[in-house]
Amino acid sequence: MDMRRTLSYILCYIFWIISTATTFLLFLAGREFYLKVMAFIIRDRWIGNALDKFLFVGIAILWLAIVIYIEAYYRAGVKKGDLIQRFLYVTGIELLFLFTFHNVPLAIARIGFTPLEVMIALAELGGAVALIFVALKKRVV
Repeated sequence: MDMRRTLSYILCYIFWIISTATTFLLFLAGREFYLKVMAFIIRDRWIGNALDKFLFVGIAILWLAIVIYIEAYYRAGVKKGDLIQRFLYVTGIELLFLFTFHNVPLAIARIGFTPLEVMIALAELGGAVALIFVALKKRVV
């Protein structure tokens, strides 16, 4: 392998580590999300506790599958020469999920947003839209 290709794979795995950490944050935010939603829907704590355990295992398996897929997706990006666009696209999608997980429970509960929460929500949504727009500007998924 030449030096440029080696550096591309190093960058690929740096992006993969960043995406894995972000996806783990989504894993935790997703659990918090469904716990908040279940608090409004389920009244029996035994059912809620059992459902939490099953969903936790299911989300953990989903997290592992996503991490494996992202690694393969980035490696294919090295071969096609569009690694950065793929990273921006994945990160934008992750930010959209983070926006949803942070804001939907507050909207369901009809809790007023503080100015800081509004700024964070706008940053998540704006960042996601911008990253996806930049990623899709140069190519079609």
